[in-house]
Amino acid sequence: MIGTAETEGLLGPSNVRARPAQQLWVLIVRSLTKIVRNGEILFAFISPLMLAACFYLPLRSLVNEIGYDYAQFLMPIIMLQSVSFVASGAAMRSAIDGQEGVHARFRVLPMPASIPLFARTVTNCVMLLVAMGCGLAVCMLIGWRPLSPEEDDGAGWSGALIALAVVLVFGLLLALCADAIGLVARTPEATSQLIAFPTLILGMLSTGFIPLMAFPEWIHGFVKNQPISQLVRVMNRAQEGTLTWQIFAPTFYWSLGLLALAGALFAIYVRRAAR
Repeated sequence: MIGTAETEGLLGPSNVRARPAQQLWVLIVRSLTKIVRNGEILFAFISPLMLAACFYLPLRSLVNEIGYDYAQFLMPIIMLQSVSFVASGAAMRSAIDGQEGVHARFRVLPMPASIPLFARTVTNCVMLLVAMGCGLAVCMLIGWRPLSPEEDDGAGWSGALIALAVVLVFGLLLALCADAIGLVARTPEATSQLIAFPTLILGMLSTGFIPLMAFPEWIHGFVKNQPISQLVRVMNRAQEGTLTWQIFAPTFYWSLGLLALAGALFAIYVRRAAR
């Protein structure tokens, strides 16, 4: 069983007095080792580069002609799609561990029930930081820069950091939901479909890749108000230094919805595990 050998020394019956901090550390190391071995961390480097190659190169001239700097325009969606890949990986790891009986073993070990969740969350945070670092490097490679207060009427690095903080919080909430979906899903295959398709469809039907005016008029309402477009708007306004509560409010409420969904899914898992 995956995880048994790595955790037996501190988590097994032979050492029932292991401190929660030790148990947490063992599970974090186990998870990080696993994502290095299965190549997931490598994909965090490659995925932003693939997005830039697939969209920036063919659409740059078209969008620039409309009046947008496409490198600046594309930055929010590259960052958001990068963290969505992390969420997909979190769901798959959780689902595979459930299929292999790892979660069931952890429940009978002498440790607090919250330790595995904390360990997975720390692992996801590490992956989010890696993905965001890679995404930011790719954005700078294609020409993105913080909007200068002197030249661009922007907020500089302070605005860019606010935009990145928004991405980090959204990525963490999405990873929590994905982890919970992995816990309650019956198979890893079902998990991958539940995560990949919504994020892919919402990403493509958003204002992250092309301006709203490029969509057919009949779909403008959906494209403008769906969560990915709202996040893109918040990030752009943060970089411009014009972010207000009225603009931020929809993203805040969408985030509360993600948090509530994660809580509901974890409650379902706990109830199912108690049977």
